[in-house]
Amino acid sequence: MVNDFLRKYQEELITDKIQLKEDIDFLETKIKEESKFLELLESSNDSYFQEFTPRIINKKNNEKADEVRKSLSGLEERMKSKTEKMKFYDSRISELSSLLSSSSSDNYNVSSYNNIEENYSDTYDLDSIKTSLCKLKELIILDPYRASIELDSIISKL
Repeated sequence: MVNDFLRKYQEELITDKIQLKEDIDFLETKIKEESKFLELLESSNDSYFQEFTPRIINKKNNEKADEVRKSLSGLEERMKSKTEKMKFYDSRISELSSLLSSSSSDNYNVSSYNNIEENYSDTYDLDSIKTSLCKLKELIILDPYRASIELDSIISKL
């Protein structure tokens, strides 16, 4: 029951992360477009005769460049907050993955211990020994001490 809740929560986080990734990609393209536009505006403002004229050359371009700078700083702030959220989602998803894997290995440990003991209660046939040894092989990774105890009990019953 808890595992189901954790899986659902993990799926929700993953869908939120996917949406956030799309938002980040959109913001990245928007920032690139705005910065290119700003470069274009600034390059058009470079006039060779600016020093010789008493008027402000390209006043509209300067105003538009200021506007673009403000929007660009706002986009960069939004990008920072989105990347922080992405880090949060990554850490939560990894925590949930480790919790789910540990809880599934705990469930496996309990069931495999019971199965091994049941297989060796009264029978000594080769197939049951083989399946129990295969389960022990997997159990060695999860709990080596318990696996060695089970292996000793199998040997003693033979």
